[in-house]
Amino acid sequence: MSMSDSDHGLPMESTSIDINDVDLSSLVGHEVVLYTEQYEGKALAAKVILVSNGAITVDRSGANGMIDSLINNQKTIVQFVYRGQRISVDARLKRTGGGKCTLHLGEKLVPLSRRRYTRYDMNRAVKCAVLPSRDFDPQRIGKLRWIETDSINFSSGGIQLCLPKQLNETTYLLLSIDLRDVGFPALIIGQVRYAHAIDRFRYRVGIEFIVSEAKERHFDMAAIKKFPPVVFEYSDARRKELNKELAVRLQQ
Repeated sequence: MSMSDSDHGLPMESTSIDINDVDLSSLVGHEVVLYTEQYEGKALAAKVILVSNGAITVDRSGANGMIDSLINNQKTIVQFVYRGQRISVDARLKRTGGGKCTLHLGEKLVPLSRRRYTRYDMNRAVKCAVLPSRDFDPQRIGKLRWIETDSINFSSGGIQLCLPKQLNETTYLLLSIDLRDVGFPALIIGQVRYAHAIDRFRYRVGIEFIVSEAKERHFDMAAIKKFPPVVFEYSDARRKELNKELAVRLQQ
């Protein structure tokens, strides 16, 4: 297992910055890194040649010419350094007249250095099931459709999975993660924070764990009482403890 300073999706538990509060013109002449659907998992470096209205245009010859081969209208993650901080932002890649490669940035930028819980590359077996809606009766958990997959990475605050369907940010999942060796609950609820396509049939999904102190912000008391008690055993204090324990354990 190796420690990862960042991943290719939006970090969970971070404070975002409004794009209007950032002087993007300072990026001209500097390098940014792209993570694209087309070249999943591969970092493509390119120099910014133009900034205009929340969009950046990059040099087509970047990344040994791979920038010029990028397909129009794909989701992209853009990362760059701004005032000493590494920033990540969702973007949409557009090929414009003359083959220019322009990235239309999302409204929220996320400082990667502000991650509260360090994320680690951990491949563990996971079973998960989507909770259909907030009106779902928790007593029907046994009738849910469970999906078996493996974790991509893990932190005490959340997990990243590869799933066969795209999920929006209002989706809740039940998760059973093979992490008994680190004292993690046998069953926990998580909420989707982002989902990026890997290909037509796979999505990289980031999920934040719901701690016991936050349960009433997500479910009404009647529903909470119907869930198995174990799903809300994970507390904020335990989350912080586990963050420290993982740092010691995985760096030995």
